[in-house]
Amino acid sequence: MYRFTLTEARPIHTRALFGLTLVFLALGAAALAVGCGDRGSKSQGTTTASLPTTTSAAVPAPVTPPAPPAPTESHYKLALTAWRGGDRDSAVKEFRAAIAEDSAKLPPRLNLSRVLLEQGKAKEALAEIQDVIGIDSMSGSAFRLEGRAQDLLGHTDSAVAAYQHALVLNDQDGWAMNNLALLDVKRGEFGEALKAAARAVEVSGTATFRNTLGVTLERTGHYAAAAEAYRSALSADSAFTRVSALSDSTGTPAVDLAASALDFMREIEGWKSPKN
Repeated sequence: MYRFTLTEARPIHTRALFGLTLVFLALGAAALAVGCGDRGSKSQGTTTASLPTTTSAAVPAPVTPPAPPAPTESHYKLALTAWRGGDRDSAVKEFRAAIAEDSAKLPPRLNLSRVLLEQGKAKEALAEIQDVIGIDSMSGSAFRLEGRAQDLLGHTDSAVAAYQHALVLNDQDGWAMNNLALLDVKRGEFGEALKAAARAVEVSGTATFRNTLGVTLERTGHYAAAAEAYRSALSADSAFTRVSALSDSTGTPAVDLAASALDFMREIEGWKSPKN
């Protein structure tokens, strides 16, 4: 039995050792596999992190800025267009809109006052003109327009003063001369009117100025010279037809228009240096 036991015991022990060996080998292989797996995983992770990919983040598309709005006509241009077309109400509206956009610009204010004067709204026009003078006290155009507004309001002395100041600022302002001449005619100051009208024609021989000269010549009794002035106005603009009423005037005294114009220039110089 001993031999049997020994015989039986040896194979059992051998198998046990063999089995343990297999277990250790299996554990070692598993550990090796795990270790290799960890290293492979770390290596793969490092590679993935260090190399950029095109799918990890979307590349933003170029941004196209919005197109600017199509340019539109300014309120000032719209106002001028309406005014030329005879639509004064629309012109006033657009001039006011232009002023609201930039209150420091003078042309919209000046032209608004002109339209208001054409509409007979002298008081509103005068308010605009005074705003212009508050912005630019050297604006001869503003003082000329003030003269028109004051005249319409019946403030004759203020109108004369405004026209004179306009000429102090700009002694080549033919319109201020022309308007002052007409105001002098209204006041019965025909000699003063003739001097201003004669100088206005020297500055700019427009049909309007020549017609005004004809009026002053007629009122001072120079009918032949008046007929000639009316005739020259008619040749420039058929709207002036006064010449027909004086076409047969003869025997009237001659007049030195150049001397009259020179006298008016001297008057302007006196306004520039008023006596204390």
